[in-house]
Amino acid sequence: MPNFLKSIFFLKVFIVISTITLAQEKRYPAFFNASMDDLHWVDSVWSSLSEDEKIAQLFIVPHYTSNSYSEVEDLVEKYNVGGVIFFKGRAETQINAINKLNKVAKTPLVYTLDAEWGLGMRLPKDGISYPYAMTLGAIENDSLIYEMGVQMAEQLKRVGVSVSYGPVVDLNNNPLNPVINYRSFGENKEKVASKAIQYMHGLQSQNVLAVGKHFPGHGDTSVDSHKDLPVIPHDVARLDSMELYPYKKLIEAGVGGVMTAHLSVPVWDEQPSSLSPKIITEILRDSLAFNGLVFTDGILMNAITKRFKNYGKADAKALVAGNDVVEFTNHIGDAIDAVKDEIEAGNITWESIDDKGWRVLLMKKWAGLHQPQSISTKNLHADLHPKKAGKLIQNIADEAVTLLQYEGGLPLEKGNGKVAIVNVGSKNYTEVEKALKEQGLEVESFFLSKRASTTEVNALIKKLKKFDTVISQLSGFYMTQGAKDIAVELEKGKASPAMRYPYKITYTQIKYIEQARSLPQHFTVVLGNAYVLRSFQGIEKQNSVILTYQNSKALRKAVGKLIVGKIQPKGTLPVTIDKRYKEGISFKSFENPNI
Repeated sequence: MPNFLKSIFFLKVFIVISTITLAQEKRYPAFFNASMDDLHWVDSVWSSLSEDEKIAQLFIVPHYTSNSYSEVEDLVEKYNVGGVIFFKGRAETQINAINKLNKVAKTPLVYTLDAEWGLGMRLPKDGISYPYAMTLGAIENDSLIYEMGVQMAEQLKRVGVSVSYGPVVDLNNNPLNPVINYRSFGENKEKVASKAIQYMHGLQSQNVLAVGKHFPGHGDTSVDSHKDLPVIPHDVARLDSMELYPYKKLIEAGVGGVMTAHLSVPVWDEQPSSLSPKIITEILRDSLAFNGLVFTDGILMNAITKRFKNYGKADAKALVAGNDVVEFTNHIGDAIDAVKDEIEAGNITWESIDDKGWRVLLMKKWAGLHQPQSISTKNLHADLHPKKAGKLIQNIADEAVTLLQYEGGLPLEKGNGKVAIVNVGSKNYTEVEKALKEQGLEVESFFLSKRASTTEVNALIKKLKKFDTVISQLSGFYMTQGAKDIAVELEKGKASPAMRYPYKITYTQIKYIEQARSLPQHFTVVLGNAYVLRSFQGIEKQNSVILTYQNSKALRKAVGKLIVGKIQPKGTLPVTIDKRYKEGISFKSFENPNI
């Protein structure tokens, strides 16, 4: 490629970082803030690569477990691929793999991870799991999300990761969505954007690239793109005002990466969105003025592989469409050949390949990858479990617990009579019981298996009628549906033992809540996804419903603190569950239930 074109590009970057207006600045990610030394490094590295190696720099290959290492090393040595995405295993194993790969890589590799709620998402035995996005959607103090992003980035860097595929900025406006759901901050576009920006700033403050996903919006679907191609049926006005809104704000705020989803958006293109020049180049690049890195979602997901007979074809189409990086691909030789075929056919130019490669290298330089360092495993566990993380997680939990329904009776105090705590699920949790006993309340605890018989349910209800207050904790739920939604059937009163309920809800739990209506003062705590409540018709007839969005020790402790009045209710429902519980509902005062 002629050198003058490179000079134009570098001059353009220099002008951007020197003289652009504030409005323009917001549309350029931090890694564009490059010195002349940075630009010389990018130029020298890129110029040293062969044509095949330049194409290979645009591919991220998967490393599943320790058994994957040999294959990944072969791809690095043979093709000089751009980076690696890790999936599962142990932190020390990952560090050892990175140290070895760095020794054989011609060009510095970037290591990436799906870490939406932290390192624990992929390395649960070694990493911390912070609250899910739905839980974060309930809090008002978004500065806690920024701090979470900072802590996650510190832990990711400790294990060699420089790109985190998050935040999810899809609007959670379809309760039947099988794949986004609790991974989204909610359905309110302004709140989703605000929380995503804090999350992004937290990551990027530590030079870990944030990647907003799944463009142009995977929230209002009922199909998992890992399995097939979901359809977004909306018109342009709806897409522009809703689905695209969080991306606009995130881009203005300086997000470094955007991930394209495998979706069908008929109003724009017949092709999957991740392979659509219309959606990626015209809308994301031109209309939204995004100048950062565009990553595909996993190119080997069924939404794509079902549509291509040969490996590598989709990879090439993705680059033609405007993506900079093809993620989760391992047929590198086929992909390189397919890209060269597209170049030969005039569908993409070498200049475009250069633009993509320079973006990748600018990001690597910004992330400090130009001089790979050996990562130590000394004090690894302590480094990955700082005390400040536990404090932050508890603070988030205290802010998130939502008093969804309230008719009085809280907080409970010494002298309020006998209190029964019933765990209806899979475990007998003790956090609430401990909180009540510390306040001097008279407490007795019961456990009812989620698969108990109707006879056992009736016998327990009979015992509970002797208590002044009953607190029932429902648990043992999955975070995803795992079955068809049955809210409509339940609204018609057709619950039966033969039904297969979503979220691993059982007929016993539904029957228990029905019977508990007869109790004089009954508070129900739902330790799980907000959408669990869709299956509990009649639960709104209880005195109080407290929602935690997921089940964790920190959230159970927060429930105990709420019930005895150590904290005030602060959480707000981030999604519409059904006609009973709309987005934005919450009670923020014990004294005045109308507030």
